[in-house]
Amino acid sequence: MPPRHLVCPLCKTLYEFTVSAKTCVRCGAPLFTIYENLEHILKSTLIKAKERAIQGLGVWSFSELLPVRFIGRSLGEGWTPVVKLEKLSNALGVDIVVKNESRNPSGTFIDRGTAIDVQAAYESEFNSIISASLGDYAISLSMYAKRYGIRVTHYIPEFVEPWKLYMLTLLGDAVIEVEDYLSAIKKASKLAAKHSHYLSIPCSPTVIDGYRTIVFEVVETLQKIDWIAVPVGDGVLATAIFKGLNEIKEALNVDTPRILTVKLEENYGKKQKSIETVLVELSGGITKNIIANILKDSVKYVSIEKNAVFAFAAQLAELEGVVVDPVGVASLAGVKVATELGVMGKGERVLGVISGSPSKDSYVLYKVIAHSGRSTPIYRIYNNRDIVYVSNVQKEILKILYEARQCHAYGIWKKLVSLGYSITLQTVHHHLKSLVEKGYVRVLSSNGRRVLYTISELGEEYLDRELGI
Repeated sequence: MPPRHLVCPLCKTLYEFTVSAKTCVRCGAPLFTIYENLEHILKSTLIKAKERAIQGLGVWSFSELLPVRFIGRSLGEGWTPVVKLEKLSNALGVDIVVKNESRNPSGTFIDRGTAIDVQAAYESEFNSIISASLGDYAISLSMYAKRYGIRVTHYIPEFVEPWKLYMLTLLGDAVIEVEDYLSAIKKASKLAAKHSHYLSIPCSPTVIDGYRTIVFEVVETLQKIDWIAVPVGDGVLATAIFKGLNEIKEALNVDTPRILTVKLEENYGKKQKSIETVLVELSGGITKNIIANILKDSVKYVSIEKNAVFAFAAQLAELEGVVVDPVGVASLAGVKVATELGVMGKGERVLGVISGSPSKDSYVLYKVIAHSGRSTPIYRIYNNRDIVYVSNVQKEILKILYEARQCHAYGIWKKLVSLGYSITLQTVHHHLKSLVEKGYVRVLSSNGRRVLYTISELGEEYLDRELGI
């Protein structure tokens, strides 16, 4: 049954539970559900959960601990494997097991939350959903909405990788590109309120409760580990883990592990504050600072530099045969940093949450390989295969980016026009997305306001090979 109340974990304001309540009106923090008779419900649900999992109920194995009235429609989310990484444990001097969330239907833990959120929208008789996200959330949301025949309109920053837009196009939902994530949240919230659509955003109480099922699945392991390592983007996953652990501690009267949160360093020099698109999810969202206040006394934080994430992804693949997107392995890369800083002691036991699936982006894979010290085979691959087709306009765009080092689409368009090209700004955006997909151009998010493009190493190699630049 749905809870009767919500509470702000920061200012402690109490609210009546409704699916429309997302964040605290006083301080902006995400809201937590409050379940009556939690001890009895938690104990009885955990006893029945494994049998329900065998029946294919996924996260609905914990239905009594979810803020909906009925069991929803599963795509097989949840009950992801826990795997011991012996070689990595030996290399780092700590005992590591991973909760491999890349095994969820869309390849991320997000499915746990969107499964619950869409069911909540369905039970409240909404026939359309408005969403704001960085892409992965949108894909997962559309997948579950299809199970109910609910339409979704997504507001997404224009720097999101093209393959995510292609997947959303395949799923048949509307996609509106906006300047940045904050703009996406504002526009989605305004449209949802104006037209009585259901608003789905990552920090919703329904989503948080879905995410925290990760903790319920490993409840038998919790007293055998010292840490749970979690990547931090907008902070919602870490908040959900925090909520789940506190519920278990309160209901079962047991000690729970400490939380290690891992975030990407945001400053890469005095002038350059942009980050690569592949790692934007680790840089944080609009709720980041608020959530940091919620968690400040309950977690340990470590920061990790982007090149270290790429290097660790290569190390994990070589040692354990686990190939995951760099964003997904950030928690484990943070464990390495924590041991080096003395935050985590030798021999301590860690559960790391792998949060994403293997990347299919050529630039991301190139960066991982480049940080592995095995980049020589890449040159053989490109020398022995058909060259990816690049149009004359795209060659000119690569030359412009090579000379300027970074430039907005509008600046590229003005330069092309000055060179005599008859071309629209919209067409320039199309060519840039194509070059990003090929791995020749990468995207930079400049202070969250405008999108910058720059030429990648592959793009520079192409110019050198084809044009002698």
